[in-house]
Amino acid sequence: MKLKKKRKINMKYNIKRKQCFFHHFIGLIVISVLLIPTILSAREINLRTITDMAGRKVIIKGAVNKIVTTFKPSTLCILSLGLHHKLVGVDSSSKRDKLSLAVFPDIVDVTAIGSKSMGINFETLVSLKPDLVILYSQKDGLVLAERLHSTGIPSIVILPETFDSIKKSILLIANAAGESEKAESIVHQMDAVTNLLKKRLTGLSTAEKKSGYFASSRGLFSTTTKDMLQDEIFNKAGIRNVSHDLSGYFQDISPEQLIKWNPDIMVFSQHMKQSEIKRLDNKALRRITAVSQKDVYQCPSTLAPWDFPSPMSLLASLWLACKVYPERFSGIDFAKKADEFHFKLFGKTLTRMGGKIDGMVY
Repeated sequence: MKLKKKRKINMKYNIKRKQCFFHHFIGLIVISVLLIPTILSAREINLRTITDMAGRKVIIKGAVNKIVTTFKPSTLCILSLGLHHKLVGVDSSSKRDKLSLAVFPDIVDVTAIGSKSMGINFETLVSLKPDLVILYSQKDGLVLAERLHSTGIPSIVILPETFDSIKKSILLIANAAGESEKAESIVHQMDAVTNLLKKRLTGLSTAEKKSGYFASSRGLFSTTTKDMLQDEIFNKAGIRNVSHDLSGYFQDISPEQLIKWNPDIMVFSQHMKQSEIKRLDNKALRRITAVSQKDVYQCPSTLAPWDFPSPMSLLASLWLACKVYPERFSGIDFAKKADEFHFKLFGKTLTRMGGKIDGMVY
């Protein structure tokens, strides 16, 4: 009798053990299934392959906490994304840039690594042990990318030469830094300006379009081409660029050519020398429509020129359109729009940072 009872007790105990084991097993499976997305997400963050704008496949391992920029557009993109706290090295010109200083005063303490025009100090760059380097495509950019690759430092090349490629640059940098969501707000702000321009300029005929001429910081007779951002700034503003048929980088023209083009408006680089502007006093040049009608402007802003590749470049188109087609842009407070745009990007308005818009020069 006692033996039978003992067997029954043992059987019940074994059944409970099996049930308990089964429940634990099922529990482990459920937990594992729930953890799979987290594990995969962690792996995606720690190891990701990115294709940059030069078509290079770049592998980034681990979190990106230390970033180096090598030219001003890349620094402006980093500031727009709110990633300035990750900068350990910047191009020399960005350390003196008024907008950079207004947004991130501590940039003066960030290590300078040289510049695109004067050359990058490779030894200094490598000594910073960055997790990511943002490079240009021109000059020695691609060579630097390969040299960095040989040291195990990942780098991406950006080509911000159009509004579309500026957005792509922003998205690429954000993705490479593991901060993809930060780019969405910037793209949204740029798209909002584009949509406003498109809406207000709908129905503008070819005959109604004004013609424009852009002069670079090199001088009055150095102008933009169809391959440059300034051409697109004019186009988005509903303005025909008189030098659109030229190609390449800034091109020199003759005074006779400018007179022949006879643009309705003229826009000068923010860094145009006063001595160059004085050349408009020439009797022959005063016959140009833009000069005789006093439609000669300097591209804003005094903080960071909007004809320079950055998310703010679209503001140049809106500013120009408001100047040239006031009847189509009635009711728009451009200064307020510019302040709002800067606040969304940098957390500070253009006005608060000391920037100015008014760009009439003649």
